[in-house]
Amino acid sequence: MSGRAGALMGAGHGAMLTAAARGDDEALAALVRKYHDRVYRFGLRVCRDGYDADDAVQEAFTKLAKRAEVQRDASVLSWLMSVVRNACLRMLRPFVHERPSLGEPLGESADLVSDVLDPQKALERWELIQSVHAAIAGLEPIYREVLILRDLEGLSGEETCRALGLELATMKTRLHRARTRLREELLRRGD
Repeated sequence: MSGRAGALMGAGHGAMLTAAARGDDEALAALVRKYHDRVYRFGLRVCRDGYDADDAVQEAFTKLAKRAEVQRDASVLSWLMSVVRNACLRMLRPFVHERPSLGEPLGESADLVSDVLDPQKALERWELIQSVHAAIAGLEPIYREVLILRDLEGLSGEETCRALGLELATMKTRLHRARTRLREELLRRGD
């Protein structure tokens, strides 16, 4: 840590916020160092996965770097936690299944015997999910982003293009390459 960065860390919180809001990169880096561990621990609890927590924390600090009015605010930590929470929830949304309410009919095709309690199947499912998460996290960012938005978030092609600022043909090419690379990585791992 440079002498200036150390001085910023030792300076009052308000001085660090003010300097970061003025565009001082070292002050912003000092803010990241000051809050990263707490924000990451929170993200890990919400996301329940280190890779997703990393992505959520990175998203929060990237947004913070672009928001001088938030950097200036003394409640910057709660804002960071909120951004991480929302990012984690977006990542978890595809894995949440609707469950029937108590007293709601199960339907004719529903199995009455559940395999949820089978520890071997639960372990295999957990290992598969971990492997897929690791493979997705290993993709280059341009491929990971489009894959997450389209396949995990369920955004339409048009919405994905808008979110990433891409033309439709570019988005489709990246999505195809992301799926191919993901498939290849999972085959390489034997999943």
